[in-house]
Amino acid sequence: MKTITVVFCCVLLVAAPALAGNVFGSLKVDARSVGPGFDVRITCGGDVRSAKTDDYGAFSLNVPTGRCDLDVNYQNQWTPAFPVASSEDPARYDFALVNEGGRFVLKRR
Repeated sequence: MKTITVVFCCVLLVAAPALAGNVFGSLKVDARSVGPGFDVRITCGGDVRSAKTDDYGAFSLNVPTGRCDLDVNYQNQWTPAFPVASSEDPARYDFALVNEGGRFVLKRR
């Protein structure tokens, strides 16, 4: 019985990465990189993953597969969520942060 339990756990560990996808991309504002340290958050159902942009405004997150929402904390405000799709294949999403009436929104580039 212990052998079956151990084998089952190993199968779950191997299968878990197959249920996750990589969502990556970059953020720009006024045709320039936003730079490092901005929060990027992806919500898939009840699962929330977050990362910070690197020196070039790039981000990368491993998230569950399916429909998700991406938002960014820029100048101490969260942008409205932008729908993204995560699959077993990496998905690239490059965005421009656009000021619309004092509030920044994500526009796909």
